[in-house]
Amino acid sequence: MKKQIRTFLPIFAAALVVIGSFYTVLASDGAGQERAETEIMTLSSRWVSAVANRDPGFVDLLGVGAIEHYERLRGVALHGDVSALNALGPTDQLQALFLRLTIEPGKLQAMSGREILLLAVDQRWIGQDLRRSDELREIVVANDTATGRLYKFGRYDRPDRGLQYFLRENGAWRVDLRGENERLRLDFEAFTARSGLPPSEAAFFILETRLLRKVTPADFVPPASEQGSGIGVVSKTKVRTDPAHLRVVAVRESPDDSTLTAITIEDRRESLRSVLSVGDSFGDDEGYRLIRIADDRAWLERNGAGPVLRLEFGGPPLDQRLRGDEPPGAGLSLLGQAKLGETRQGLMAQWRNVGLRSRPQLLQQAWLVPELTPGRDAMKGLRVRKLVEGSFWHQIGLAEGDLLEKAQGSAIDSMERWRELLRIAETDQEISIVVQRGGRTLTFDTRTVRPRGSAKPA
Repeated sequence: MKKQIRTFLPIFAAALVVIGSFYTVLASDGAGQERAETEIMTLSSRWVSAVANRDPGFVDLLGVGAIEHYERLRGVALHGDVSALNALGPTDQLQALFLRLTIEPGKLQAMSGREILLLAVDQRWIGQDLRRSDELREIVVANDTATGRLYKFGRYDRPDRGLQYFLRENGAWRVDLRGENERLRLDFEAFTARSGLPPSEAAFFILETRLLRKVTPADFVPPASEQGSGIGVVSKTKVRTDPAHLRVVAVRESPDDSTLTAITIEDRRESLRSVLSVGDSFGDDEGYRLIRIADDRAWLERNGAGPVLRLEFGGPPLDQRLRGDEPPGAGLSLLGQAKLGETRQGLMAQWRNVGLRSRPQLLQQAWLVPELTPGRDAMKGLRVRKLVEGSFWHQIGLAEGDLLEKAQGSAIDSMERWRELLRIAETDQEISIVVQRGGRTLTFDTRTVRPRGSAKPA
């Protein structure tokens, strides 16, 4: 018996050592996991705050792959032909084209990946949805990678659409730009779903409305190539304006300045809208000139004569067509989309959709930025940074640089009021706004035809 005990004791002791080692490893792993989660939460908070504040230090929180990614986009912008562009996903195509079309080639060639990243955040290509109060939760660590989900404003009912990704490089955690790329992709897919546009049309729509100019086939020639402009030439075919296809879709007046009275003419054949004041002309060389506005009527003239058009308040709604007579372009590339409009002048010539009032298009037709009272968190209105000519916002009186203070008599002093403004823009036929412009307070009152899908007035 004693011999058996002596034999068993070493085995039992060894087992205790093994069990102890096992629990030590578990405790060590648990502590390491907790430490990693803490480091990742701190990193995420620093990243979100730095991007929201446009702090250049955000670049130092990224993995090296982020800089390499933007260096590759710079290469495509400078040297990539159409096939190189088509090989990118829609959001990367857009960023490469923004680089190509907004930065002089020599300057772009000299920019580092870090500088392009700073530009991407400054231009809101990435990071536009991040807020300082966002909080990271649901952290999962797997060796040298990790994921988590941001909750907007720290609220449990506001999870972000995509994950945030992290990786460990040289012993330190870094933000993986894959999270921002995933968020961009999800945003783009949501836009295509809301607008009903195929991906290439949606990308081209965003491209032109962000650039606020017509994009032509020549824009797809890489600036550092020897190709010249052989991809395509924009021709300016005259399109004769036919009065049977014209109607007034909006009349705008300002009690503060009668010279700001304007009408919006729609060419129903083209689904294009033009905002005109007395004396303005539209159409081709044989087009019409606006000679008078009174109440809801507009007098047009060509060769000494012309029609009188009247706002049909309860008439047909705005035409929602995104195309004229061209064949569907769902399978076209961005270059193909550019070629669809090369024989027509003007922004959005592919789809004649300027001035439509569905929310996705309203958000693309102007860049309205909340402006805060200095030293306070209270909004004092929306600053108009960019504006598409002929857009709904142009029709109701806004101009670049304006501070939009009121809509329908209510101050735009919160994000809730901003959302209410979008509802008004989508549905209302009588719209009143107040803006600050060059030290003046101006009121604009606009009457419009029915937006598509709205109920006919009684």
